[in-house]
Amino acid sequence: MRPLLLLLFLMPEMVVSQGRIGEWRAHVAYHPVICLSETAESVVAATTNGILLLDKSQKQLTTMTKTEGLSEVGISAIAYSQTSNYLLIGYKSGNLDLLRKGQLLNFPDIFQKSGLPDKTINRIVCEGSYAYLCCAFGIVKVDLEKTEVAETWYFGAGNESIGANDLATINGKWLVATNAGIYTADRQNVNLQDYRNWKQELSLPQPNSRYGTFANFEGKLVVHHQSQDQLLGWNGATWQNLFPEIQKIRSIRSSPTGMTVITSQNIWLVNKSGNSRIDNYPPLSRTKPIDPRDALTDGNGVLWIGDFRYGLIRRSSTATFNQFLPNAPTGDIVTALKSGAGDIFAATTDIDPSGSSEAAYSIYQQGIWQNFTPEEDPGLKSIQPFTSFSFSKITPDEYWASTAGSGLLYFKKYRVAEHYNEQNSGLGAISGSCVVNGVALDGQNNLWFTNPTGKVRLGSRSSKGDFIQLPYAGMDFSHSPTGEIVVSASNIHWVVLPDEGLFACRIKGSIDNTSDDQYRKVGVQSLFSNGTSTLVSQFSNISSIAEDHYNQLWVGTGTGVVVYNNPDKVFDPGAFYGRQPSLEDGEGIFKPILEKERVTAIAIDGGNRKWFGTMNSGIFLFDEGGNHLLKHFDMSNSPLLSNHIVSLAISSGSGELFIATKNGLVSYKGEATEGASDFSNAYVWPNPLRETYHGVVTIDGLTDQTDVRITDIGGNLLYKTTSLGGRAVWNGLNSKGTRVSTGVYLIFCSSPNQKRSKIIKLLVIH
Repeated sequence: MRPLLLLLFLMPEMVVSQGRIGEWRAHVAYHPVICLSETAESVVAATTNGILLLDKSQKQLTTMTKTEGLSEVGISAIAYSQTSNYLLIGYKSGNLDLLRKGQLLNFPDIFQKSGLPDKTINRIVCEGSYAYLCCAFGIVKVDLEKTEVAETWYFGAGNESIGANDLATINGKWLVATNAGIYTADRQNVNLQDYRNWKQELSLPQPNSRYGTFANFEGKLVVHHQSQDQLLGWNGATWQNLFPEIQKIRSIRSSPTGMTVITSQNIWLVNKSGNSRIDNYPPLSRTKPIDPRDALTDGNGVLWIGDFRYGLIRRSSTATFNQFLPNAPTGDIVTALKSGAGDIFAATTDIDPSGSSEAAYSIYQQGIWQNFTPEEDPGLKSIQPFTSFSFSKITPDEYWASTAGSGLLYFKKYRVAEHYNEQNSGLGAISGSCVVNGVALDGQNNLWFTNPTGKVRLGSRSSKGDFIQLPYAGMDFSHSPTGEIVVSASNIHWVVLPDEGLFACRIKGSIDNTSDDQYRKVGVQSLFSNGTSTLVSQFSNISSIAEDHYNQLWVGTGTGVVVYNNPDKVFDPGAFYGRQPSLEDGEGIFKPILEKERVTAIAIDGGNRKWFGTMNSGIFLFDEGGNHLLKHFDMSNSPLLSNHIVSLAISSGSGELFIATKNGLVSYKGEATEGASDFSNAYVWPNPLRETYHGVVTIDGLTDQTDVRITDIGGNLLYKTTSLGGRAVWNGLNSKGTRVSTGVYLIFCSSPNQKRSKIIKLLVIH
């Protein structure tokens, strides 16, 4: 585990606050920095999913993502306007956010403009009260005082879209670096929106080549000639090749003492007294090369580096390096989520020096992320990313992980203890790839796994350590994949076969004797009958499976959801049908839920409600029967980072839903938790309830379906409800819909069978 890189005083809200009901939080990585800027108060580093601001005293680190108000994800450029005091945040979509004194203003004009296939803002140049957005189609001049588009500049004949990479000025001229040369125009020209007033710079050695960023150096304008990987300097008359020893250039920047050149694995500081090179950040860059994407020298002469692997780096005058990272997961590519003992395990990826993906993972415990990468645990070195986790019920500090090509890993005390693949176990591989897609431990600590690259697709490792292949009919080698595996409360092992349906087996005697076992492979089918007609539906693209609190089996497919009310009947002769939950909207018409959605993930909360993640439409929350839609979140009405959901997991203690999207991880604080066995830990929060608090009152630590009644001190009933799992909520209002007055209020809690009860006092200050 990498030790936390920031003192806790830098992130008090993250540590002490577990989030209010209905609150969203982003859990995005901040080490893959793509660009930097400096404001009057802070140094700013941007990743594709958010920004972090380190104040000049270096004592407070603030992060901003879509959950704090940014318009979206896909940041591509940032810049600061001293005149307007705006921090400008540009996106790949053409969207633009303006941040000033903590207030965000969205400028969606480019984003909303139709007819442009690519609207990416490549760079932002600020001059006076104007911002020049170098976009994939040209340059947009924005008046920051009026917050409106002033002009749009095109450079190709007939206003053809030619992408602008950077903008500079010298000797009374504008120069624009594009993928088709450099274009120039007179600054005094009053009609730069006419492409005929822009001329291609033909004095360049290769005038039609690709050019990147500009910088000023010793009276010359320097440009990065991307096509030839070289720097060219212009003195107003001729172009000269500069610093041929610098190669693999990414970008250049002007600095107070010269020029900074960012390359793929180092940073050159160029000045008239001599050039120096930064190749690493001791002691931070220990085993992996640096990966700088931007660097700037601030007003105090301090060098700041934005690195895609190491985050925001400060180099002091004594050439020591300090890293500034918020507490966050290791990466934004999350391949699997799993809840275990109140913790959330997120499978992420790490990139090795060759550019290949390696397994990494992050554990969320009591508001803090602990990160495990190959750098900290050599057992993860050269391991393919994880596909699933499973946790031991007997020994809590032991768990297993399946991988996308490296077999199985066994962990003990957060370290890889054993690695099993085709060379030392019953696992099979194809061309050196040992894929294990699903893994589950049963109550006796026997491990069950799916191995689509093996001779048999289903196997086990007994609690004694023996690997056993399970050659059931239909589970021998096939080019069809296998997915998740779950062990139900009735000890049936359910395997997802994405192209075929489901496989179920129940072990009768010893694991290695399959002759007396029950097993069956079935297609996923639903049956609907209204008494006069019958409808049988077939389903494909089976992707997810979950067992709810009443042992019903929920299956996600390419066209909605199928639920089996009596899944133990799978071994009975005859057809095995589930049903499609249907929306009850009072019309009496059969309306299967999510029938046009590919369901990619399922999570069951403490109130037995169903959360469904989809391929294209975000997440949906239904009641426990799946008949009433309670919530729907997508990118348009929530801070979701993508509508493509990869995985879901719920923290049983907090009720927080963790959502892995294609673009990163967020969480939502739900209204339900797992029910407790008694009321010994029941409490109400916040207590006291002050006039400054505007969220709901939460009563936690209850048994499932607790009857909750709230009265004033005189016994007058104000509110009653039934807990969702172990949690109930109250909006703090009386029966008239107004906030209750100052005083003491009593919360009466009774278990469903009336055998347990508790009274909790709540102080309200209004």
